[in-house]
Amino acid sequence: MEEIAHRAKANKAMIYYHFGSKQGLYKAVLMRLFGGVLEEIARLKASDDPPEKKLRALYRRVGDHFEARPALPHVILREILAGGKGMDAEASRTLGIILGFVTENLKEGERTGVFHPVHPLLFHLTMLAPLMLHFAGTSFREKLLPREAPGLPLPANDDMIRHLLAVLDRTLLTSETAATPV
Repeated sequence: MEEIAHRAKANKAMIYYHFGSKQGLYKAVLMRLFGGVLEEIARLKASDDPPEKKLRALYRRVGDHFEARPALPHVILREILAGGKGMDAEASRTLGIILGFVTENLKEGERTGVFHPVHPLLFHLTMLAPLMLHFAGTSFREKLLPREAPGLPLPANDDMIRHLLAVLDRTLLTSETAATPV
């Protein structure tokens, strides 16, 4: 807490007063980091867009969110490796909202014949894991790729997002809908 207070140019007592504890501060950080994704889900739920467009928008927003908040993929990976020990019920519900949104749209796409059936969690992990590794591994790639694979260009963040959206299309869309641009 001492280092956090120093970086925030605040005293520890003020931080404890506002957040109650280290866990309270961590929870506030998590909720702020996830906020943009939850706002996007609320916007997409209110739209009349088809499920393929909603899922593409969600994962594009997640990528944009990771780019704007570089700490987020690191925090998520740390939580995964720690078995979710730092996540309270509210943070867990946040993850449930995201998975629920993905599940609803996958089921709607299946019901309308637009999507192949897939397991919602496996699909979400297929999309999220590469995004997290890409954004969390930026400095790793920047250090190793020029040395170990000279001439291979560093992929830009938008390249990764476009690649994953193409994976989404190939994974989900039925042959009848695959030719239709989303």
